[in-house]
Parts: sequence; C-alpha cells; structure tokens
Amino acid sequence: MKHLLKNTFALHLLAMVTSMLIVGCEQDPQIKKYVYPMPEVSGMTPSIGYVTSQVVITGTNFGDRTESVKVLFGGVQATKVLMCKNNRIAVEVPENAVSGDVTLQVWTNEAGVIGQYTVLPTPHIQAVVSDNESGAGVAEPGDKVTILGENFGTDASLISVDFNGTPATDIALIDEKTIEATTPAGYASGNVTVTIRGYEMKGSALFNPTMKGDVTMVYLQNYKQPFATTGTGEWTDPNDWNQSMKNPTGCRQEKNGVSWLVFQKGWGKTDLIDAKVWQTTQLRKGTYRMEISYTGTYVPNKDGNRVVALIVKGAAETSIPTDLSTITAQNGTYVAFNDWDKDGVEGIMKTPSFTLDDASDVVIGFLTTIKSSNTYFKAADVKLILE
Repeated sequence: MKHLLKNTFALHLLAMVTSMLIVGCEQDPQIKKYVYPMPEVSGMTPSIGYVTSQVVITGTNFGDRTESVKVLFGGVQATKVLMCKNNRIAVEVPENAVSGDVTLQVWTNEAGVIGQYTVLPTPHIQAVVSDNESGAGVAEPGDKVTILGENFGTDASLISVDFNGTPATDIALIDEKTIEATTPAGYASGNVTVTIRGYEMKGSALFNPTMKGDVTMVYLQNYKQPFATTGTGEWTDPNDWNQSMKNPTGCRQEKNGVSWLVFQKGWGKTDLIDAKVWQTTQLRKGTYRMEISYTGTYVPNKDGNRVVALIVKGAAETSIPTDLSTITAQNGTYVAFNDWDKDGVEGIMKTPSFTLDDASDVVIGFLTTIKSSNTYFKAADVKLILE
C-alpha cells in the first residue's frame, strides 16, 4: 500500500511537470523570421557603355551587403559589385554582357527589370603619333597628336584626352578610328590617356622635350622592377636588354615574385669578365645623366671586380669600351660601383652629366667584371634624367 501511494504520487508529479513545460513552451515568444524590405529602384546610369564600365543604381532598401546583390546584364550576372549602400549600388558590367534588360535581386527579393543597357563595341588605341619633326614619339606643346584605333564612336563631346595627367583642350574626332588632340602647355612626358563614356585607355608615351626630369620611359624599355621576361625559372633573359655573356643563363633573377638585373659569381655562376648588358636608343640634344638603384648587393674590393653603368655614343656592343679612360665628356659618361665589402648593401649610383649638342645614337647599360666567389650586384631601377 505504501509503495502504491508513492507510485501514485510520482505519476501526479510527472504529470504536473509535463503540464508546466507545455504551458511554458506555449507562453515563450515565437522566433520571428526577418523579412527584408523590397528594393525600390529610382534610376540607373549610364544606360549605354562598355563591358567593365561602372553602372550606378539608385533607390532605397538596398541594404549594405554587396554579397546580397545580384545584377544581370542581358541575362549575364555581374561578378563585381563594387559598392552597396542603402540607396546606391555600383556594379561593373561583366566581360561577356550583351545588350538587353538589367535585372536586380537583393537577398531573395527580385526587383525585376530595372532598365535597359546597351553594350557598345569596346574601343582600343593602336598608335599615338605626333607631327613633331623630331619623331612620332616627341611632342612639344602645341603639336598635333593623332590617336589611331577603333570604336571611338561618333560623339566628340564624350571623349577626353590627357597627356600624362594634363588635359588637352583641343580635341577633334575625325572618325570612329581617329582622334586628333593638341598637346597642352607644361605637360610632363608620359602616356597619353583617352577616356570615352568613362572607359579609360592608355596609349603610348610622348616625350616633351621642353620639360626636364625623368625621361626613362621615352628612351628605354624594361628598365625597372618587375623586369619582364619571356623565359621561365629563377634565371632568365630580361626582355629588351642585349647581353654579351650569359654565364650560363641570363642576368634577370626572380625570387619570391621580386626581380632584378643581377651580375653574380657563385651558386652556379662563373667569372664575368668585361660582360656587357645594354640597350640602344637615340637621345635628343640636351644634358643627361643616369641613376642606378641597387639593393641586396655584395661586391668585395678585390680580384678586379667592377660594375660600371654608362652612356656612350654609338649603336652597338663595340661602342662600350673596356678601357674607361676612353670615355670623355665628348662621347659619354659613366659611374663605377664603390660600395665595397658590405653584405646586402643598397644605394644609388649616379653618373656625371653628359651633354649632347645634337641628336645622337647612344648605348646605355653596364660593363661588369666579377671574379670573386659569392659576389652579386642587383640592379632594381635604371633611370635616365634630362637636366
């Protein structure tokens, strides 16, 4: 009887607890599913342009998460949503977009068709040619420059041209393949840039002979890090540089994504004796000097080691003399490395100034002898200065 009473009490207690739990669960607030507001679009601009151009969508309820935004151009989804604010979305037109409807979706809310976008043929620059008598790559202020290419369109008001950042004020669209512009006063030597409907294209560089300073890009190729090559591996031939000795491979070294012009003995490299590395070009009348930046270098002052940077008149390897005493103020200039016996040293070698009374062919480069083991010179930048 006593056990029966205990069991009955236990059953009543279990029933009461279960009832309380059920009531408690029913009284808890239900978890609410968040409903995102439907995006509302008020505008899209531009509605015509090129692939990779930027389109801005305005409106409300866009949120602030780029990953929630899905924009399609003619059924092709954009892979780059550049920005999303509550009232503004910036997106890049995808490479394979086609003309047609533009649709928008934010999270699961589909705004549907928000506009039409017309994809134009992408413009290209093929050549930049000056009418200066000194050559197509030289332009004094006031010279006419012809920009040749394709798909420039028919509306000159949509085109801007600048000369290394200085806008041209006189622009004429001759046809869809030809733009003419007048070089502005005070522009710095450098690339010509054409912008059409916000799409920017860089053309080749022009040299302004009336401006002083760094003119390397006009006269030399592949002159600074990262030094370009068509080869593979740690040691390769640098593009655009001639080499009289490869020892046994080229003088471009790359490690961990960083490259240099390197003259070395050891680690598979043998003696370098009067090795020459050079480019040829034609300099205009003027006064010039070179600056060579080097880094991570170790050259001991013994065994006839030398690294020389030079400019000499001429157009071939034979123009580089092994006897430096033959380089005079009349035919060139040079500077020899003298930062001896320091491991990992960096610095700048600067040649004296050199004046050309007339436009002349010149050889610009290095003359190197390295016979000591575990010796290396690493050039990071070759610079030509017009004074």
